[in-house]
Amino acid sequence: MPSPGFSQRLRDLEIHISKDLELLNEFEEALRYETNPRVKAGYRQEIQRQYDSLARYKQEYAQLEQGLSNVPNAQMRKVENQLQHMDAKLNVLLNGQVVIYENQNQMRQALLNRYDAIERAIISAITQQLDQTQLILIQNLIDALEKNLISEQEIQQMLVALEKRIPALPVSNLAVTEIIKNPELDAKHKLKITLPIVPMLVEYEGELEFGTGLNIKSAWEQLIAKLRRN
Repeated sequence: MPSPGFSQRLRDLEIHISKDLELLNEFEEALRYETNPRVKAGYRQEIQRQYDSLARYKQEYAQLEQGLSNVPNAQMRKVENQLQHMDAKLNVLLNGQVVIYENQNQMRQALLNRYDAIERAIISAITQQLDQTQLILIQNLIDALEKNLISEQEIQQMLVALEKRIPALPVSNLAVTEIIKNPELDAKHKLKITLPIVPMLVEYEGELEFGTGLNIKSAWEQLIAKLRRN
């Protein structure tokens, strides 16, 4: 059982991340309607500083994780999900992808419009479970994929991780599995169709305590890092 000191450090970390996420949401809302370039640049500087905070939070989390000695802890998983969400939101904000949408249904439709009718039928239910940050992030990744900014090796790594995990997870979907195994589709197209399911699988992978090595989380983080470099 974690010590009282451990629990307090974890609770403090959770609070700090929650406050920063609230701040990022405020920045995001302000940037939606801001037209003054200088004001927008000021917001971007503040958002950039949040990367320093994120790095510290990740370091603190890693130290706590080592001290946990592989004992499952629901609060640790919650903090890990917070870190992933903060990382994704920072990527969206710093890539200038704050877009005015009337609601999330419009965002989902914008994403679905990038697929043909058969593909939309496969991923429509999946997109209903994505939040605003995830929807924009998927759009960014599809853009990078279509511009050939994601290497063949990175594509294959994600597809291998997906094929390995999908059949064993609660969100297992026969149609998605068939897409990955379909020899008539190229790897790039397979990844485009399966990208919307990745955020959920990243969360499930953490909850189910899958081992290290080739996993969805590491493959996903590499794709996000690719966005920042381009």
